Amino acid sequence: MTTPSEQMQVLDMISQGKITAAEGEELLKALAASAPKPKLQPVRVDPAAVAASGYSANLGAGLAAELRKLGIERVQLHELQEMRLHDVNADFVREIAALGYEDVDLDDLVNLRMQNVSPEYIRELRAAGLDEDVDLDGLIDCSHHGVTPEFLRGMREAGLKDMDVDTLVRCHDRGLTPEFLKSMREAGFKDMDVDELVRCHDHGVTPEFLKSMREAGFKDMEGDDLVRCFDHGVTPEFLKAMRDAGLKDLDLDDLDLDDLIHCFDHGVTPEFLKAMRDAGLKDLDVDELVACFDHGVTPEFLKAMRGAGLKDLDADELVECFDHGVTPEFLKAMREAGIKDLDVDEMVECSDHGVTPEFLKGMRNAGLKDLDVDELVECFDHGITVEFITALREAEIKDLDVDELVECSDQGVTPEFIRSIREVGLKDMDVDTLVVLADHGVTPETLRAAHLENPELETEELVELVTEGLDLEASGSKKKSGTHIHIH
Repeated sequence: MTTPSEQMQVLDMISQGKITAAEGEELLKALAASAPKPKLQPVRVDPAAVAASGYSANLGAGLAAELRKLGIERVQLHELQEMRLHDVNADFVREIAALGYEDVDLDDLVNLRMQNVSPEYIRELRAAGLDEDVDLDGLIDCSHHGVTPEFLRGMREAGLKDMDVDTLVRCHDRGLTPEFLKSMREAGFKDMDVDELVRCHDHGVTPEFLKSMREAGFKDMEGDDLVRCFDHGVTPEFLKAMRDAGLKDLDLDDLDLDDLIHCFDHGVTPEFLKAMRDAGLKDLDVDELVACFDHGVTPEFLKAMRGAGLKDLDADELVECFDHGVTPEFLKAMREAGIKDLDVDEMVECSDHGVTPEFLKGMRNAGLKDLDVDELVECFDHGITVEFITALREAEIKDLDVDELVECSDQGVTPEFIRSIREVGLKDMDVDTLVVLADHGVTPETLRAAHLENPELETEELVELVTEGLDLEASGSKKKSGTHIHIH
């Protein structure tokens, strides 16, 4: 608060134009803020002073005496009023001190009252097993979180005897009751710590679930394993059924929970496992089971593949066949078409490249009876059809191997081209010569003209003459020689 003289000085400065009115207002505020505030003087703790805060004379005298026993000689008036408001009386102070809490201040006493920590509550907690060394903050935590003496006694009777305040509060806050703890222990979980119990409770692992897991043969599962099973839906019934279906090594020492969860998450049921074993795959591991299921390899597919002749396929080969469209029907048809000893990789290659049983049968009927898979694929990829081979034969080009057939197809040596070349009168051309002519774009007319002008030349010489002439014409230069040919 500013003094009158300070206010007058500010007003004079405004009237003299040294500062504006707004600046004067700000200056007055600053002076007021910097002014020292009067200090509240503590009063002596005596009956008269205590009674002045609202206590009766008798109560005031008693409270003053108890406070002095704790070494509190002077207090602020507002502190006394707050104590009266929360019913901090002489009896309360005396009992708190008697329980061993002599090093307390006024705030502690008020806080205890505000949090409903009474001397009776402290005594009952201690009688239920709470350590006498628990400080006032611990007592306040217990009361604030609803930890009752009955709760503490029940938890100790259920087996948790050495819990500190934090553990007690955590159990209570998470809904971990003595009844739950007793039931879990009765179900077989006798050495579970608080963390495991809390996780089980939080994840819905009930004593009934624990009991049924033990009855299924899994007697020493830890809390984390129980939680994982429950979270993933791996039930005792599922474990029993998987064991009955063939996973006989599901015992305590060899239990791979990850495998079981992997099966369950991917939909691999005991029925699927049993059917796969009945179909002939008796030694599948979990990864193979999951791979078969994920890729649609069913027991029916497995049976059909074995019925088609592939009796020793492993899981990877079955998946590869299914993914690449190698069906039992395809396999049977390929065998009927003449290929009896194809392995899985060859079958997959045929299927991927579109080599069908019909194509294979046609090629064999066309005379190519001993083609291997690579040759079949090469023929199909290069457009070598039965019609193409038949037409070549009709054009009197016979006994070509696959490489020659491919070369003819790739270079445009068609049956029509061969017939037109032969009509010129040159019948003794081999495949290589025909390929050279086709590759240079030699037409029957060009070849006929050259033959008429050079009848004395052999076929090989005539072809060389024509192709060289075309090469020169293509490069834009003409070479003169004793023989002139006309290229139309």
